[in-house]
Amino acid sequence: MASSLARRGATALLLATLLTSACAGFAKTLDARVSKVADGDTITVVARSDDVTIRLLYIDAPEHDQPWGRESKRGLQELVRLAPVRIDTRGKDRYGRTLGHVTRRGDNLDVNLELVRRGLAWANARGAMRMRYEAAEAEARSARRGLWQDARPIAPQVWRHRKR
Repeated sequence: MASSLARRGATALLLATLLTSACAGFAKTLDARVSKVADGDTITVVARSDDVTIRLLYIDAPEHDQPWGRESKRGLQELVRLAPVRIDTRGKDRYGRTLGHVTRRGDNLDVNLELVRRGLAWANARGAMRMRYEAAEAEARSARRGLWQDARPIAPQVWRHRKR
């Protein structure tokens, strides 16, 4: 009986160690400065002297050639200009961009969420973040902020699909 408990404990410890190692390889934190804003949900940062392209998690901003695209890009520039940022990464997307949750280091502003609050991006969160982002989008919609001023704003995924 004691031997069986010891084996289960050792197995649990091994699994916990493997899971922690796997997660550490998948997610990491970068302290960086933004060098370029490509659009409302993509930035390039300099971290440890490397340029890294970051696709902001939990949101989908208008494309550059669709209504509110330029405003979304400008809003993101405003939020991260000259500010050191911390990025919690979550792997890569199909285009090789690092997926990240961006926080301004000076005041801990959640940049991704702030874009949704300002009506400059749609909420696109799943899991634990979903309710928070959907609430911010609902607030922006009811206040008619940003893209929610339009009677029928077109979601970026619909815009991209129409262009094909």
